[in-house]
Order: sequence, then C-alpha cells, then structure tokens
Amino acid sequence: MILTDQEQLIYLANVIYLARLDRTLSPRELAAIEEVRSALGAKKRIFNAAMKAAESETYSPAKAGSFATQVTNLADMLYVCVLDGELEEHEATIVKNFCNQTGVTEIQLDLMVGEAISQVERTTLSVSCPSCSCAVSGAVKFCPNCGTPLGKADAEAVKVAFEIPSGGYAIEFCESSASGFQTALEFARSAPSFSNCVRSKKTWHLASWPEDAFVQMTQLAQLLSGIRNRKCYHNGAEVPWDELFGFAWCARARDAAYRPVEYCFGRDENRVNPWGCKQARMDWMEWAQWFSYGQFKRTGILKGGYLWVFDKARIRHEVMSNLHRFRYCPYLRLSLVDAVLRVLPDEVEVTPRGPWKYSRAYEETPGCIKVVEIEQSGDLEFKSEYFADGVRPKALGILEEVLKKAFDEAGVSDVTSTQLTR
Repeated sequence: MILTDQEQLIYLANVIYLARLDRTLSPRELAAIEEVRSALGAKKRIFNAAMKAAESETYSPAKAGSFATQVTNLADMLYVCVLDGELEEHEATIVKNFCNQTGVTEIQLDLMVGEAISQVERTTLSVSCPSCSCAVSGAVKFCPNCGTPLGKADAEAVKVAFEIPSGGYAIEFCESSASGFQTALEFARSAPSFSNCVRSKKTWHLASWPEDAFVQMTQLAQLLSGIRNRKCYHNGAEVPWDELFGFAWCARARDAAYRPVEYCFGRDENRVNPWGCKQARMDWMEWAQWFSYGQFKRTGILKGGYLWVFDKARIRHEVMSNLHRFRYCPYLRLSLVDAVLRVLPDEVEVTPRGPWKYSRAYEETPGCIKVVEIEQSGDLEFKSEYFADGVRPKALGILEEVLKKAFDEAGVSDVTSTQLTR
C-alpha cells in the first residue's frame, strides 16, 4: 500500500482516534497502532502528527487513498475498537459515519466486525514491559529481560484524555520545568478530584473543585501564573483563563486591605459605590455620569415643572458590562446591584430644600432642559441660567437611605450603610 505522507497521516489518525475514544490507550492498543504504523511504513514524524491530530476535540475520521485503502483503514479501526471488548455504541456511531463516507454497506460492516473479533482472538500482540520497556509477547507472564511480572501489563491502560466534570471548576495543566511547578502540582493533588493523562508524550494534570470551592481553585491559578500550557473550565465548558481569573489581582488587594469589605465599596480611596464592587466604576459622587442616565418629563397642572426619570435599564446594563470580566469573583454581590436599582427612586423632583439638584451641562444637548434659578440676598436678586442634563445628589444622606434598604433586601450583614457614608 503506497500512500502519500498526508494520506498516511489521515489513515493513522483514524485508527488512533478510534483507539482513544474511551480516553485511554492500553498496551495492547498501543502495540496494535504500532503494527499499523509499521505496515504503512510511516515515519515517526508522521505518527506524531497523526497522534496530535487525533487528540483534537474537533477531529473526525476522513477518507484516505483509494477505496481499497479506505476499507483496509476501516478494518484496522475496527480491530483497535474490539481489542478491549465489543464495539461500543459511541464507537459504532463513528464507524457508521465513516462507512457512509466510503460506501461500505451495513452487511459488509457486520462481516468486517466479525472478522475483527476473530483477528483479535487469533493474534498475540507484543506489549512493553512496564519496567524496562522491552517488547514482550502478550502470552509471557514475566519479562525475560528484567523479570517483572506482566500479568497486569495489559490492564494498565494509559489515560489519554480527561473527563471534564460537568459541574464546578477545573484546571488542567502540563508538566513544566518552571520553578513553581512542583508547588503547584502538590497543591493540585490536594483538590477533591485529581487525575493525570498523557498527551503528545507529555503528562497533563487535572484538578477540580465543586462550585462553592472557588477560592481554593484560585489559589492553584496563582501558583500556575508562570506556566503556559494550562486551561480552565466551568460547568464542563472551557473558559478563557483571563476571563475566569480577571478578578484575581483585585481580590488579592482586597484580602490585603485593612477593612476588606469596605475595600469593595471604595472606602479605602475615600469614595463609595453603591454596587459593592469598585470595578463597576460608577461611584456615588456629584459628577458621576450615570446620574444623567434618564430623561426629563413635564409635570404640574400647567406642565411647567420637570421630573427626572432614571433609566434603570441603562444603569444596570452599564454596571453589568463593567463587572463582566470580574463576574467570577467570589466577593461579587450581583443581588445587591438589583436591590440598589429597586430602591433607587424611579423619579426625582428637584426642590430648593430637597436632596437632589440639577446637573449642569457645559452646553445644550438633546434632552437637556433650561433651568433658571433666582437667589435673593437682601435687596439684591441674582439670576442664574444654565442647561441641565440630569440630577445629582446634594450629599450622602440619600445614599445612606438607599444602601440601608438595599442591604436589608439583599441580606448584606457584614457592613452597614453608616460605615460607608459617615
């Protein structure tokens, strides 16, 4: 069988893919794959490339060479499938898809499965001694080179892929020569679930934690900061590393703060935000832009006055957008965000002695109103005209009131509104 390098690669990748569908490669499967490689005359670089291709989660068996070559390829795929028992359901699905590509009928497939089973029964494969790697006939009980018992050699399959847990958090990382690798590995071994596998001749490690153990998982992430080959998962799906741990630097600063809870609200910088996270970047201060998210509406009998109506949907969108990259932070209180929005006044009327005042705009913009204020000092009268694009709080009294109600609603008990506003 004469195949090009690319055809040999696809042929081998098809066989390897089927062999590793159960996420392990037994010594018998490895020996069978090596026999296929030798029969093809494929060089080691082709084999290594095929192994890498088969490891891809998106790989799917494809046709290579002539129809006769494709049938031979199918026979080898079936052979490695039944080496460890019957053709499993998930293996059968892949095989049938390949048959549809090549034109092999169900009757022909049944005959080929029977032949593969017969081949397994009459073939004795050589396995590698687990101690000295010497090639030994599978029927021999002891290695003739070093005397190691071989009774368990066929049972000791090499795990080649991880079963990522469908719930909680998980981190996988590759062996490394980085200085902090051993420390990270020891910490990973203390995780509730820890396993290893071999991919591309390198050992990978997987540590996983339940949903409520995010802080411990973050500690491993910090230990792996100097290691390149790493991935993280949440509820079974891969999450970009910087996205899952985008909060880590801020969380470390919080842990080192004199009053960690007040740190989240910005009190360490002599400012305060009502959302419970300084990364919202929407503080409660006189010049905060979000107080202009809304619109004026006319009020009064003659419609000569104005009420300011907050656009709470826009405010929430802005807060959640700013907090998105920090959404995995264990200190984030999203329930507080919604509670603050619920207790924030829907409408504000600006009065001389009220807690709100107009926000002055530098120039007239869409949605602005013209404000005329008259002040008297003795016999003198001062007239001030300006455009307003929203409202602003006059002091922190209204914030204290909002936070008190929001804390009660969201169940916040580790800080009080008085601590943050006085």
